[in-house]
Amino acid sequence: MTRVSGRDRAIVAMLLFFSLFNVTLDLYLVWNAARVESMVATDWVAWLWSLYAHADRFWIVAPWSLAQEALNVYVTTIVNLWLVYAIVTRRRYRHALQLTLGSYLSYSVVLYFLAGHVSGYAGMREVTLPLLAFFYGVTLPWLLGYAFMAWDSYRAITARFAAD
Repeated sequence: MTRVSGRDRAIVAMLLFFSLFNVTLDLYLVWNAARVESMVATDWVAWLWSLYAHADRFWIVAPWSLAQEALNVYVTTIVNLWLVYAIVTRRRYRHALQLTLGSYLSYSVVLYFLAGHVSGYAGMREVTLPLLAFFYGVTLPWLLGYAFMAWDSYRAITARFAAD
């Protein structure tokens, strides 16, 4: 069996981290969205989400955001794990799947950032530099990780077509 490259190990590690986040903290939010605010004093995960609510309080209560989180929990996690399988077993469709997933998630994060920006950060309690850094910084690993995966697959696919 061929050894998995360092780049692929990094991608697998990112996918596993993102999947773990999805089935723990994001799943908690999806299941408890209606009552998470009332649970802050008694539940540490609700408290963590309340910290993020200072940067975007709509994330916890807006239907669009909740739908996006449900999609991440129930669909993206499965696709992440499917991609891990495709990488480890060297499936031919790996880069098509990786490009699709990387593009979709990158677009999703950019859209989230843009929605915050064009609304004047309406979900932010007070627009301050620390809250702006928190708003962008917490989500930036998803943008960078999935954009890297999309770029990696774009590079691999175009190199393959250039060889024909």
